[in-house]
Amino acid sequence: MSEKIKLARYRNTSYFVRYDADGASRQYTWNGSKNGKPEIKEVPREVADWLAMSSICFDKGELVIIDDNETTTEIKDGISELEAYENNTHTQEEIEKILTGNINKMKAELKKITVDSEKQFVIEVASSFKDDLTKGKLDFLAEWMGVDSSILFA
Repeated sequence: MSEKIKLARYRNTSYFVRYDADGASRQYTWNGSKNGKPEIKEVPREVADWLAMSSICFDKGELVIIDDNETTTEIKDGISELEAYENNTHTQEEIEKILTGNINKMKAELKKITVDSEKQFVIEVASSFKDDLTKGKLDFLAEWMGVDSSILFA
């Protein structure tokens, strides 16, 4: 029996992959996080290896490897853009902490995010408590997204 690897979807939108092997096709679907709780699925080790080698789901932070052990370290070592993976995989709680912290630290952390779907996730989280954010932070978020703040947080 194959070892299982836990993969999570931190973003609040769904994501799926189709894995083809040995003439069979299997689809894995993550519904997205709800109320800040990530959607977690266990997949066979060979699926996680295949995802690391043949897709961009880790590079783009679409899926996150949960466990921290020898096996998951090996899989992470196979991710071609490990820095991009680490900079584009935030939980809702982590984003809230970034947004409510020091504005200069917030700017530095957000500038590391390079994937549009992760940026959109940050904006959705920010929108849920925009009344608690300063105008400076809201203006920076709008500039970061390339949109006027009156439109972004209308």
